[in-house]
Amino acid sequence: MFKNAKNAAFIIAVISAVAVTAVICIFVIANGGGKLTYKADYYYICYRIADNSVSASSLSETASSYGGAGYVITHDGNYYATVSCYYSENDADGVCSSLKRRGLDCSVLKISTDKFKLKTRSARKNAELYAGNLNTLNSLSLLAYECANALDLGNYNQSKAKDVASALKSGLNGLLRANENNCFTDRLENLVDICDDKCDGYIYSKDMRYIQIAVTDVIINAEIY
Repeated sequence: MFKNAKNAAFIIAVISAVAVTAVICIFVIANGGGKLTYKADYYYICYRIADNSVSASSLSETASSYGGAGYVITHDGNYYATVSCYYSENDADGVCSSLKRRGLDCSVLKISTDKFKLKTRSARKNAELYAGNLNTLNSLSLLAYECANALDLGNYNQSKAKDVASALKSGLNGLLRANENNCFTDRLENLVDICDDKCDGYIYSKDMRYIQIAVTDVIINAEIY
């Protein structure tokens, strides 16, 4: 019963957010200076911070019990157990404040992308492909995000959620076919496995949020070589 109450608190917080649909501006440019410019902002609501993976795993379980994603992001040497991710600072702050009022110890972590160094000749050769990868991954993250919100609001049933899951898998597998042996391959294979795992059976909003954040993790921690 307590778990259900916590899940309800998260859903109420999401419904109370100012905007449900994200607006995001991204610029992707492969330039002659050996860098790929990709500008995007992601706002993660995090349930505490850990300095090791063992502690992060425990925090992840707690975040999930509240109805959050529970995905662990590494950033600047720390581990963050995430509850959700937004593309607008106002949305993130609004949900975070609502969750705090309901007793969840959380904060907003903003991670921005800018320039990715093209470390090798192969990376420079594939710059256009990699730029397309980042754009497509962002689009897939938005698809999962919007599905999660729709599930929370009661606008999507399981049939619709399964349709979105199928679209996500199709998009990821398409990327994987286009990136069979490069710096994106392993991360894309992992995303396909995550999608299969989270969409096997009944799909909850937190499952879609987990997928969403896993996809954005590939973007923010991309190493292009």
